[in-house]
Amino acid sequence: MLVSKDIASRSEQMIAACGLDTLSIFFSEQAETAQRLTYLFHHGVSEDAQAAYRDGRVFEEDPFTRIVDRNDRCGRLVRWGDAALDRQAGRAKEYRQFINCHSVDVVGAWVQQILPQFYLVIGAHCVPKGHRTSDVAHGLLERESAAIAQMVVSQLFEETVSGAGGRGMLHAALDDTDAGSWNAADKLSSRELQIAQLIGAGKQNKQVAYIAGISEFTVENHLRRIYRKLNVHNRAAMTAKIFGGH
Repeated sequence: MLVSKDIASRSEQMIAACGLDTLSIFFSEQAETAQRLTYLFHHGVSEDAQAAYRDGRVFEEDPFTRIVDRNDRCGRLVRWGDAALDRQAGRAKEYRQFINCHSVDVVGAWVQQILPQFYLVIGAHCVPKGHRTSDVAHGLLERESAAIAQMVVSQLFEETVSGAGGRGMLHAALDDTDAGSWNAADKLSSRELQIAQLIGAGKQNKQVAYIAGISEFTVENHLRRIYRKLNVHNRAAMTAKIFGGH
């Protein structure tokens, strides 16, 4: 996912108005079974720094995502120097080494938990030869970060709903009478659900095999198992049962 032109433009405006030098927007998943980073937007951040943060797994101990209340979905701007953040940063050796190595003067970050342990982060920074962190307009930064975060979440929702089966899943969430679609998906393994989603998106067996990294024969076996579990006989019926017929 790449942010829209409107989000990129507003981010650039915020950088200039608030007195920042660099900005990063990304999703960070911190579940025990999977840690994943998805970059959405950068301004002034070198490719080396991006690679070091991602490939060096620095994001796994980023202190900003470690101090969010599990029940908080609203998001907030956490300033560098926040007491709770300082305690967490003191234990984050790789993170401290990263910001020192790449000369990052951290201003703060907007952190919003979209799903449990799935965070949207808007990180704001200065550089030693650029703006001073003490001159940053923090009030404006907080207001603009909140607005940009809402735009990102709206784009994510729109892209999810417009994807394969997305509208049916939305209706299922809004209408209890469509709960059967969710129950059908629950019967499938993660691999089977992946295959069903690809089929629902119009992919042929050969394409599914390539994307999933398995053989066509294995795809066919999975489809037969899916049909048996859902008591259906073809692709169209499978897609309708899992994702709804909307």
